Amino acid sequence: MSETCALILDSVASRKADRLAAALNEVVDVDLLLMRILSNARSLLNCEAGSVYMLRDDKLILASSQNDYLERIVGGSALLPFVNLQLNLDRSSLAGYVALEAKPLVINNTLDIDPDAPFEHFKAVDNNNSYLCQAVMTVPIKCQDGHNFGVIQVINPIGEQGQVVPFREQDESVLGYYVQWAAMALERALEQRSMTLRSAEVLSVHDPRETTAHVQRVACLTLELYEHWALKRKIPYMERFRVTNILPLAAMLHDIGKMGVPEYILTKPGRLDLKERAIMEEHVLIGARLFKSRRTALDALTYQVILDHHERWDGQGYPGWVDPDTNAPLPGFLDGGGRARGKKGEEISIYGRVLAVADVYDALVTRKSYKDPFDESLSLQIMEQESGRHFDPEVVEALFAKRPVLKKIMERFPDAAVKSDLANDLPLARAPEAYPVSY
Repeated sequence: MSETCALILDSVASRKADRLAAALNEVVDVDLLLMRILSNARSLLNCEAGSVYMLRDDKLILASSQNDYLERIVGGSALLPFVNLQLNLDRSSLAGYVALEAKPLVINNTLDIDPDAPFEHFKAVDNNNSYLCQAVMTVPIKCQDGHNFGVIQVINPIGEQGQVVPFREQDESVLGYYVQWAAMALERALEQRSMTLRSAEVLSVHDPRETTAHVQRVACLTLELYEHWALKRKIPYMERFRVTNILPLAAMLHDIGKMGVPEYILTKPGRLDLKERAIMEEHVLIGARLFKSRRTALDALTYQVILDHHERWDGQGYPGWVDPDTNAPLPGFLDGGGRARGKKGEEISIYGRVLAVADVYDALVTRKSYKDPFDESLSLQIMEQESGRHFDPEVVEALFAKRPVLKKIMERFPDAAVKSDLANDLPLARAPEAYPVSY
């Protein structure tokens, strides 16, 4: 290739990198952002597959994984189980080596790595899936102060004839340039998630049941349920993106109003009496008031999630059609006794309906001060019995459809996790289990 052609290709690739990086600024949710970062990186170099690993202490935790070849084999299933995979931070994988060295590494033939090289290619996943990661580029993701977030890998660039080709000489600088901008977007998203989790952690001091692990499980499940419902309802892509971009953060704050409930009520081991229950129910209005200005899309969605997540499909929930500031019934929404009637059916926002299912399911399968955890089968049986009464039947259907991911969510965010350093603030990877994800 002539020097002039190479310069033209560099210029074209750099402009594309600029466009892809700029588009990252509209993404708030960390999980969605990581998937977008990876898909853009693959598009930039026309790669068949890729992975992102986030650094946590002495581990690399899989955060996103994509593989076009294997997705064709597994049929592009909509059920994408969570992959809870971790790599040791050592030189037994290319990802580990790059994380330690904090500099890019390009391997155009993993089968021809010198045995004396200071790194290895982790072959087990390749062998288990009959897939060859032939050409792998691994680049560290570093924030502005030099701190290493983790690494991104792009795998098997595809040529014009559909064959795996070597990386070009300029590809490393092109990807490195893009990843610099991606790292800034990721830093902003991680800061937003961290602030949200700090709020949950403060609440857990007041109410030990509201752990950071609990709110993240509920957020993950709420997102999964909404996506299933939205795809079935054929909700347009841009609307789905708008919601999935902020719904997890809003879901994490669903019980923030409990900060205004006396601690003796929150920690009471037995049943609440009628007066105590009325005080407890006030947490919905307290939380909603925090977001009543609805200055941003996140504020507006959080307001709706908080206000609706204790409503019931049959209309017997709370707080019903009330003014959050005064708790007075809204005109035209009185029941026979002069009280505000509950929201019913699709009067309840879909955000409140999916959050209700996620929150109650998590309460069933985890230990509480008043109960031991129920097993999955019993919990699902209870959810099914409440379909059409407490819960939207379509959302319960989504819960059963997402059954393969439920255990994965529980494993990723156990209540026993240490809270003080936000040990669980990393995202989950959603990818078919067949994907090769450790290199």
